[in-house]
Amino acid sequence: MKQYNFAPVSGPLLLVIGISILGVSDSLLLIVWESASVGQFHFIRSIFILCGILLVSRVWGLSLIPRQWTLMVVRTFFMVSAILLYFTAMPLIPIAEAGAGLFTSPIFVLLFSAIFLKEPIRPPQFLMVGVGMLGVVLILLPNLGQLTIFHLFPVGAGAMYAIASMLTFRHLSGESPLAILMCFMVGIGIMGGIMTTMFSLFPVTPELVSEARFLFSPWTHVSKDYFLWVGIIAALSLLALVCITRAYQTTKTSQVAIYEYAYLASVGISSYLIWDVLPSLLGVVGILLIIVTGLLINLNRSSADIKQ
Repeated sequence: MKQYNFAPVSGPLLLVIGISILGVSDSLLLIVWESASVGQFHFIRSIFILCGILLVSRVWGLSLIPRQWTLMVVRTFFMVSAILLYFTAMPLIPIAEAGAGLFTSPIFVLLFSAIFLKEPIRPPQFLMVGVGMLGVVLILLPNLGQLTIFHLFPVGAGAMYAIASMLTFRHLSGESPLAILMCFMVGIGIMGGIMTTMFSLFPVTPELVSEARFLFSPWTHVSKDYFLWVGIIAALSLLALVCITRAYQTTKTSQVAIYEYAYLASVGISSYLIWDVLPSLLGVVGILLIIVTGLLINLNRSSADIKQ
């Protein structure tokens, strides 16, 4: 099968378009989160998206066969882990705050580049990391009395997302975007099915279910409206993920990740318009600190790349 050429559209533009659509899609999640578990949601959404992928592949003759299976599986593992952690936290804390946790990923890109790729971290970059972590603390501070492990999930998602993004650019730039997306959707669909089946066979205590029903619920009968909304979310997600994946294939992670902060604007505006939900004042300050840190880290790394 042929490979479609996305060259006329730049990586940054693709990322802004995709990430903005994803912000709206994620805001709609709260419509369905009380009806079934996160695992069941991902299982059903994956079926919708995989049908869309197969249709797009057939109509445009695009390849769905990965060239590097091992690296694709590794990338899928980290991306699936990131999204499961993030989606689990979304119903439990304001979406803008969850998004800010996810977008600590530039901080982790910096740290992982130093640890695994032996790229030096200069003193100003240490300061940036400190400011970013202060932002995370400020987001968590209003909930300090009721702090649970779920509040840390978005930060863990940011770490996993950073690794997946680095792998996409460094090792999977020649893969079909649909092949990458298909592997991801198969992976998250299977994991969603396994999670929900486990909680169906081995139910947790009612206390845990009441604390995080979206995570611990077993397989549940859902209405036609549920399938309608999941279908809408899946269509938006498919369009967004194709754009985001291609953006990371064509542009170095440190140069394109700066544009991901369009997500925080998109999800913040859409969650306010749809749900009238805003983060706390300290949360807003924390989000701004994380944004500034991410922008400075990426601008610094982009400048270094140009000099080299």
